[in-house]
Amino acid sequence: MKTLLFLFVCSFTFNLYAFDAGKFFKTNCKSCHTIGGGDTVGPDLAGLDKRRKVDWVVKFVSYPEGMVSGDPDEPGYEKADKLAKKVFAAYKPTLMPEFSMDKSQVKALFEYIKSTKKSPKGKILKIK
Repeated sequence: MKTLLFLFVCSFTFNLYAFDAGKFFKTNCKSCHTIGGGDTVGPDLAGLDKRRKVDWVVKFVSYPEGMVSGDPDEPGYEKADKLAKKVFAAYKPTLMPEFSMDKSQVKALFEYIKSTKKSPKGKILKIK
């Protein structure tokens, strides 16, 4: 009985703290991005997993301004990222706010976006 109760509590706790990529997108991303609906304030995220590597997105999401402008005082962001500058140029003047997401959360968001099976539209398709 104790084992069953322990497993129930662990399961409940895990589900309580599990990252919900769909909810995260709707709460934090949807006001500026679509998945297959074209450009809004920011680029369409459909096909993101085909255009960008997870590590690049983690870095961008963590510190967009550092990626676009560079920051000599921040390790890993000393120089501006050429691709980030191109994306910003296409969608300026709005710069994405910073989000604290770990790599597993970004991967979950990638999987959520990918699961919609939508195709991207808009200016993002021209950025290489």
